[in-house]
Amino acid sequence: MKTLAHNALSPKEESRREEIIAASASVFFEKGFSRTSMDDVIAIIGGSKRTLYRYFPSKDELFFAVVTGVADRTMEGLKVKHNRDLRQTLMTFGEGYLRTVISPDGLSLFRAVSSEAPHLPKLGERFLQDATNRVSQLLADYFEEQNQRQPAEPIGNPKLAAGQFLALVRGQIHIAALLGGPIPSEGDLVIMVSQAVETFLHGAVSRKSPIETS
Repeated sequence: MKTLAHNALSPKEESRREEIIAASASVFFEKGFSRTSMDDVIAIIGGSKRTLYRYFPSKDELFFAVVTGVADRTMEGLKVKHNRDLRQTLMTFGEGYLRTVISPDGLSLFRAVSSEAPHLPKLGERFLQDATNRVSQLLADYFEEQNQRQPAEPIGNPKLAAGQFLALVRGQIHIAALLGGPIPSEGDLVIMVSQAVETFLHGAVSRKSPIETS
């Protein structure tokens, strides 16, 4: 059966592809990858299995497309405003990031990837590339710029520091939310991010450049 290359789709075909991805996300996230069949997807989107396989030749490819699509949608609003005030920039970005990862889409995406990545190694790699690394790089680029502005107080190893800051922001609240725990109120969220920012600044900013790690 001839499949449709993504980069060769007509506007109508692209629209149909996006409809399939959006509808498939709900059933994959509800039932899990292993318990979802292509027939389950057909039951939601309609049409024939032959048409579905023209867009996605396997369930793996469809699930990869779902993960990529949801990651794009979930992370698209995350921007680093390159403010000279490091603390305020970290607060603004940190709040947006924490809201994103504990949002319904963010939690569903992380649960799905965590569950299936051991069986689908390429899925974990794609998630790292499309979500985790992309967000971390946004912050690392800002740290590089900040180091040029404030050479006397550099942030050592911006790429590593970016990942560490994001881990501080997620804290235990992300794990708790993944396990069905309560989502923090807006006021509590701000307090959590503020604490993460202060911890990061006191530990990462120094007048002596720390030892770089590769």
